[in-house]
Amino acid sequence: MNLKLLFRIFFGVQAVFVLGAIVSPEAMMESFGMNYTSEAGIMLQFAMLGQILFVVLTFQLPDWLGENLAKAGMTYTVLCLLPVGLNSYHVLSDVLPAGPAFFVENTMWVAFAVLFYLYSKK
Repeated sequence: MNLKLLFRIFFGVQAVFVLGAIVSPEAMMESFGMNYTSEAGIMLQFAMLGQILFVVLTFQLPDWLGENLAKAGMTYTVLCLLPVGLNSYHVLSDVLPAGPAFFVENTMWVAFAVLFYLYSKK
């Protein structure tokens, strides 16, 4: 595997999550122990728009940077660790439960962070 493929895999995983939030926001919120309301739905639309922007940039970066793609690898390492910090804060402050969604999501983010770090160092 190379860094370009890692960016494409990351794009695919993120696209699946965005699609899930668009198709079934209620189920997504329930998996994190939250209730879906019309107000939360509006905020979720804004959050998904931001996520879509990020997904598009992730898809384009390998073509834009070419051989210099490793320069973005360390940034993506940090970006992948930001949700882990926020999720952990929410669990530690009892805002959200530490359910299966918490552990699966954080494992995914940490795995991507490690992979971006390792492949950007090659």
